[in-house]
Amino acid sequence: MDIYVGTSGWYYSWNKGRSLDWYVRNTPFRAVELNSSFYRYPKREQVEAWKKYDLKWAIKVNRRITHVSRLSSVDAWEEFKKTVETLNPAFYLFQLPPSFKRTSENLRRVEEFSQLLGERAVFEFRDREWYKEPPKLSSIISSVDSPLGTFIVPGEVIYLRMHGRKRWYFYQYSREELTEIAESVMRSRPNSVFVFFNNDLWMLENGITMLELLKRTSQENLS
Repeated sequence: MDIYVGTSGWYYSWNKGRSLDWYVRNTPFRAVELNSSFYRYPKREQVEAWKKYDLKWAIKVNRRITHVSRLSSVDAWEEFKKTVETLNPAFYLFQLPPSFKRTSENLRRVEEFSQLLGERAVFEFRDREWYKEPPKLSSIISSVDSPLGTFIVPGEVIYLRMHGRKRWYFYQYSREELTEIAESVMRSRPNSVFVFFNNDLWMLENGITMLELLKRTSQENLS
């Protein structure tokens, strides 16, 4: 089983160098989510500098596609994709807003992008109705742990975002909470697991603990 843990971005106080270079050299993580791309398109020189690092990249799709056009513009997506495609991302993360309800039209839009990108697309919903009975797609539906609840979506690939159990972003997970989630993930017996922490100050320490727990639980399942 392939296990990857990382953080949603890297420019935080725990990153002593405030850089991707520090992240690669000083953490055990082999994957990272690019979060800043949600707010602004990366510059070409930034992408060229990032390419030298041996990481699994998950690129958060710009809000122009997810929040403004709300998956209605393939052209806007193609324009965004050109700015980051040389990173050879493992995933493109489409985080949809809470107002993106589970209607037939919105499901059609999700399915259109799913058919376009297949398993490279990850859809994260902020309306829990989508998680009561997740749609069947050729893409991945992001598992989440957040104040909305804990939703682990089974599949060959589990992509999990950790936002904070009781409070968005500013939340420190206990070892017991992380153990519970790791065991839940492993019960699904995926081929690959990607976990990204988005809880600000505690990303690094919680991520290191989760990596340890996932590896240990995986070994226990094999024995």
